[in-house]
Amino acid sequence: MLNRKHLPTLIGVTFLLALTLSACGPAATATPEPTATRPVRPTFTPTVISTDTPTPTDTPLPTDTPTPQPTDTPTPETPMAVVIGDEESNLRAGPGTNYDTVGQVARGTELEITAKNAAGDWYEVCCVDGQQAWIVARLVEVTGDANLVQVAANIPAPPTDTPVPTAAPTRPPQPTSPPAPTEPPPTPAPVYQFIKRSIEPRPNSNPIVTVYGGLYNSSLDLSHPVTGFNMVVQAPSGEQKQVEFGPVFLRGDPLQAGEFLYNAKIEFPLADGNYRAWVADSSGNQVSEAWDMGVSGETRIFLVRWQQQ
Repeated sequence: MLNRKHLPTLIGVTFLLALTLSACGPAATATPEPTATRPVRPTFTPTVISTDTPTPTDTPLPTDTPTPQPTDTPTPETPMAVVIGDEESNLRAGPGTNYDTVGQVARGTELEITAKNAAGDWYEVCCVDGQQAWIVARLVEVTGDANLVQVAANIPAPPTDTPVPTAAPTRPPQPTSPPAPTEPPPTPAPVYQFIKRSIEPRPNSNPIVTVYGGLYNSSLDLSHPVTGFNMVVQAPSGEQKQVEFGPVFLRGDPLQAGEFLYNAKIEFPLADGNYRAWVADSSGNQVSEAWDMGVSGETRIFLVRWQQQ
């Protein structure tokens, strides 16, 4: 039970408390502190940087188009004639054997072909002793383009035979006395079917004697040697050998400077002295002039040729 002794104190404390509370008024409401906000950072706006205006480039000037230069047209090779006949071939004033002989050329000679005849079997060549002449086509080998050879515009007319004037008959003188006996006329030299054309001795160290024979027709056509006859060679001892002339010409020492043609060949064991060679028919009759060949030292090869008359 409350003690009456303490009651005044309690009332005083209560009074003071009430006074205090009235002085303070109603209790204040706590103001909330603002929430700190994160400042907004400004957005970066890129500055547009102007790009450099490209410097105009120079317009290339038109270049000169090279004008093609005309190429030289190759000049056709001038046709040339190389003599392949015998050691000496005839040149004539016109395309035929009835024209006069104007010179000779050695085998291997090269001549310029300037024209041909219509048949194409004769060539006009330049030059021999400063003048043009004609040679039969079969005696030459053509180098260059033979189609370039034109037919000659001015071919000399063939010569005509000059008639031999006949002498007016004369009255023989009357003998005043019987004529003295006269010597019988000499025996005429035999006329052979083949005449000697050429001979060429050559050295050789082999212990044999070799005779190469060539038998030519009258026109010297190398593609048609004369056949049906024999070459006969007689040694110093009197021994004779014979062989038939062949149907084609063979080449001796081919592709050498001394190359030659033949269609008969006879050999003997080496013996010095005089050898004779001639042409005989199938009956053994001599039908040509004879060649004499002297063998001595290293002269042991002979190239002998005959031509049909």
